[in-house]
Amino acid sequence: MAERRILVVEDTDLLRRMYRDRLVQDGYDVLEAADGLAALSILREEHVDLILLDLIMPRMGGIEVLEAVSADPRTKGTPVIVLTNLGEEGTVEHAVSLGAVDYLIKNQTRPADVAEKVRLTLESLCAPDAPLASFKVFLTDHRGDVDCLVDHAGLKRRLFCPACETDIVLELVPVP
Repeated sequence: MAERRILVVEDTDLLRRMYRDRLVQDGYDVLEAADGLAALSILREEHVDLILLDLIMPRMGGIEVLEAVSADPRTKGTPVIVLTNLGEEGTVEHAVSLGAVDYLIKNQTRPADVAEKVRLTLESLCAPDAPLASFKVFLTDHRGDVDCLVDHAGLKRRLFCPACETDIVLELVPVP
């Protein structure tokens, strides 16, 4: 498997170097940014598999970066782990609502803990080159669990388009 690339966005030099050194030791390719603007610049040029994102930074904070990442189709599916300090619970909740997959409290976390969280997050995702499977299912009245699905989803009883009289097809597509 190709080397996974992590972007560490942290304005404190010592923390950024500690995270970088540990992640490099674990076999990751690590890119670094000291603020949100630098992070967005890197993300325009480079593909990353995961972002470690500090929330409070000069020039542009983590929330603004997360909003930009979520809005950009090229980076929208990139997992983000927020790095935060105690007392920022409301901001963390906002970050999670914007798509952050998890968070770590910096003063309670060692670089080994960060590396473990990165490993677990990346393992929980599909392999980067594996195609995501999708399925098309033709719905037929009174077959299998179709009636339960129709009731549960509040669908109309007619399982074909009344305008064109073609069968309704349910497409199941995984969310990356």
